[in-house]
Amino acid sequence: MQAIQHGTDLIADLQTLARAFEVLVPELAEATERERWAEVSRLAGLDTAVPEELAALVETLADVLAGLPSADGGDGWLAHQRARLQAGEDATAA
Repeated sequence: MQAIQHGTDLIADLQTLARAFEVLVPELAEATERERWAEVSRLAGLDTAVPEELAALVETLADVLAGLPSADGGDGWLAHQRARLQAGEDATAA
């Protein structure tokens, strides 16, 4: 739960950072959020994919938590993932 909240907070912080650059670069006021982030990431030396990757991470974590029964504390999911890895499945797919 905390990872989801921290990820969501970080996404909001990145959006705030991108909007704050409008003061420094007035042209960004007219830009779309994606265009604004591209310029901010260029100026700050950040990866332009960060917001989308963070959003995907938060969504994945939420999906995992939604599928976990609270009674087993996640043991069933963990056992399933370990079984997949032992069966030779790709670690990124697990």
